Amino acid sequence: MKKNLENRIIELDVFRGVAVLLMIFDHLMYNLWGLMPMLFSDYPTSGGASQRIARAALEYWRMDLRVDIRYVVLAVFMLLTGICCSLSRSNLKRGLKLMAVALLVTAGTYAVGVITENMDITITFGVLHCIALALISVGLLDMVKLSKWVYLAIGIAMTAVGAYLFSGAEFVSYSDAPVIETVWRSILGTATCGGDCFPFLLFGGQVFVGVFAGRQFYTERKSIFKNSRYKNNVVTFVGRNSLAVYILHQIIIPALLGIVLLILGFHLAI
Repeated sequence: MKKNLENRIIELDVFRGVAVLLMIFDHLMYNLWGLMPMLFSDYPTSGGASQRIARAALEYWRMDLRVDIRYVVLAVFMLLTGICCSLSRSNLKRGLKLMAVALLVTAGTYAVGVITENMDITITFGVLHCIALALISVGLLDMVKLSKWVYLAIGIAMTAVGAYLFSGAEFVSYSDAPVIETVWRSILGTATCGGDCFPFLLFGGQVFVGVFAGRQFYTERKSIFKNSRYKNNVVTFVGRNSLAVYILHQIIIPALLGIVLLILGFHLAI
């Protein structure tokens, strides 16, 4: 175990761990103002502590600063994902496995949408779908042994076009158009839909830039910081297990909040 940790690149786990922890906090705030009111008919209570908490969570969610920081954190996470891709020889296999997990997320959120009668909570192309498609794309391109500069060019082009398209995107309900059309537009970035939406051109392009960065700066698969020693703590643990933590927290946090609300006497809406 100790030897395996020493072989890891500490800055990748640290930055990835911080990014995932910030995402967890972000989703906690959404659960407090968005998801819990769907699941509990009397949450939040008027004038009570639950209403103040839900209101504070909603105010946080609508902050311009939060939106700006979110895009920075996501960009860092996608770049790190690309760097990790550059260190892997099985991106295609990993991408296919991750896509299977992403489709399970789609099925699970669809079920929640049916129960809550809110189909727009369904995630059809979220962060896991985006990363999975990026891994698959990198895995396929790796078969033809492309130069690292090709990945940089592809990444910059995708990110630039994706940012332009996404700047004019508006939320589209699944009921507004055929589902296939809506999902395709969300992949391109001309529209957003569902409870989580990560346009592939914008965010997948950042993964490609990360692949270039990894092959440029991590050719020896070692930390770029001299004399850096790996420290095993909460942040690096989350960074090492970012996928598992990301998936599980979306189940555990709502479940814990639901248990607390049931103990406090709130009533399920279903």
